[in-house]
Amino acid sequence: MGKQILIACGMQQDEIEKKKIECKSCIPVIYMKRGMHENPRALHEILQQEINRHQDCDEILLTYGLCGLATESLVSENTRLILPRFHDCIHQLMENKVDVNSLYLNRCWTLDEKSILKQCENVWEEYGQEMGKEILECIYGSYERITVIDTDSYDLTPVIQNAKKAAEMLNLSVRTLPSKALVIEKLLQGAWDEDFIILQPGERVKKEMFTGLS
Repeated sequence: MGKQILIACGMQQDEIEKKKIECKSCIPVIYMKRGMHENPRALHEILQQEINRHQDCDEILLTYGLCGLATESLVSENTRLILPRFHDCIHQLMENKVDVNSLYLNRCWTLDEKSILKQCENVWEEYGQEMGKEILECIYGSYERITVIDTDSYDLTPVIQNAKKAAEMLNLSVRTLPSKALVIEKLLQGAWDEDFIILQPGERVKKEMFTGLS
């Protein structure tokens, strides 16, 4: 196996670091800033810049899936490019068993400036509790619950507390579901099966490569 590098979403740092230890992986990791998925065009440009910077590698790995088309048309001219065949990191961690009526979070998502709780608090602070509730109902009214993803890579207690605070403001329930983060594990191990897109040098990512995912 030649020289590799992993370009990863900061939202998955806990899971990646745990799997690196378990897999005894020495692959260097470049973590991108959390929350960049909200601006897919900017994320695309930054990812392409990082890919271009590491053309001395043999293989560049990404933890990013399609991510709102952020990865569409990415290309690595001189290296193989490997990325998960999933829409986003939630679908990866839950292996496509995603409930559309649920908001998902892990520890890193609770740390983001645009986390669910932070958004709720900002709305209440700006508009007051009564009007804030109406605004949040417009934003989150279609959801029934907040799901905490337990990847066994961090202390669950503060994450659940964060979820409960947000759920109380949104009148939602809270549950916890386990995830073995197998996609990250397979990515680090080089066990690239049907869950991965493997591109040869000069081959671009196409959204059709993700077709058929739920």
